[in-house]
Amino acid sequence: MRGPLRALGAAAAVLAIGFTAACGDSGGVGGAEEAGQDKTKAGETVTLNYWTWFPPEATLKETIKDFEQANPRIKIKLREFEAADYQKQLPLALNGGQSLDIVGVQIAAMTNTVREQLRPVADWEKGLPAGWRDKLNPAMVKQTEQIAKDGKLYSVPMGSIGSAITLSNAKLLKELGIPFPKTAEELKAAVDKVKKAKPGVTPVVFTGEPYWQEEMLFTIAGQADPALSDDVFAGKRKWNDPALVQALKDYKSLFDKGIISKSVLSLKGSRPTELFTSGKAAFLVDGSWQSSLLSDSYRKANKIGLKDVGAGAFPVVQAGGKPAARGFAEGGLAVPKSSRHVAEATKFIEFMTLGAGVDTWSKDLVLVPAKNGFTPDKSVLTTGTAREGYAGVTELIGGEGSARNSNQSFLNQVEGNAILDVLRGQSSAEDAAERMQKEWASGRYENQ
Repeated sequence: MRGPLRALGAAAAVLAIGFTAACGDSGGVGGAEEAGQDKTKAGETVTLNYWTWFPPEATLKETIKDFEQANPRIKIKLREFEAADYQKQLPLALNGGQSLDIVGVQIAAMTNTVREQLRPVADWEKGLPAGWRDKLNPAMVKQTEQIAKDGKLYSVPMGSIGSAITLSNAKLLKELGIPFPKTAEELKAAVDKVKKAKPGVTPVVFTGEPYWQEEMLFTIAGQADPALSDDVFAGKRKWNDPALVQALKDYKSLFDKGIISKSVLSLKGSRPTELFTSGKAAFLVDGSWQSSLLSDSYRKANKIGLKDVGAGAFPVVQAGGKPAARGFAEGGLAVPKSSRHVAEATKFIEFMTLGAGVDTWSKDLVLVPAKNGFTPDKSVLTTGTAREGYAGVTELIGGEGSARNSNQSFLNQVEGNAILDVLRGQSSAEDAAERMQKEWASGRYENQ
């Protein structure tokens, strides 16, 4: 399972060890009668130690300020880390018994690393509103629960990310009379218009790095077979399954038909985003974490000259298919066993996942919030194009498609380059699929 650290790190652009607390498994939020917790006296101020990597510190401090104003007897002491460093530091702190009350959890990447030092949600959910699960996207809650090897829920999901989605230079499309493309044929017509009217603009860009090729392949595959990615990684179907071979062919057809230039495969790192934000690309294919570009205030703050940005599903390539994207719950909030203020920690988690806090931290648009019925503040999305685009992305990522799953070693060593070989005409789809299946069956790759 891969946590999208690279993606969130880019989107956010910011982002004494003595055993001091009893680690009883009883959890709960009942105060002094619970093992390992301090009794809060009437009128006493409680300070909660909160570690996380997301959202960006400025956004998080604004959210904490709102919480503290609504809960004057609870103070939050925040420590924020860069994503990669957080994966190292949190396990060390928890295993060393450091007293922490609330921790952010990178759901895919960290749950099984730290779960033994976390209180299962079942131990403290009585402090959440009745029926709280029904107030969150069921797919995100299910993913958060199922990722744990023991099948228990250890964190409450804040939101999800997914890929691939398409962002558009809406002003340019309007100028050229191009509707947002919903099919490969419509994308081809849009590309031809851009090439003719704006020869200095690359019609479609995305990163050519191997890791991204899986996102593209399974997005296209999911248009006709939404369960294919889940089934392949679960071992229920093979890498040379006819549906996957067809998806490889359909992906390559975008290059064969001139919809996407092979030169795009040479783009690395942030270069595709730079081309798009500078007006030198009409469409950017990336993950939902790039939804920040829909916000006029975000663009102004980051000196991005685009006047309006649209978003939607990657155009349907598969015959008879439907829009698709793989999604996965990304950020969760948990209560460590070392917390001595579980009731207060639970109140903060409720504010951040079910309450008014969502309206504040979500303004960066990096995660699609798990809270049902969420819509961004009107000050964030100021145009109809942006609002419609974000609504479409939210529906897409919160749907029932495959999980954004991966085997990092296999992806880096075999899969990504096998897909690239097909796109470059160096291998047939059938041969690439056979190669991937042979390597997958070798037993050399962990977590299969």
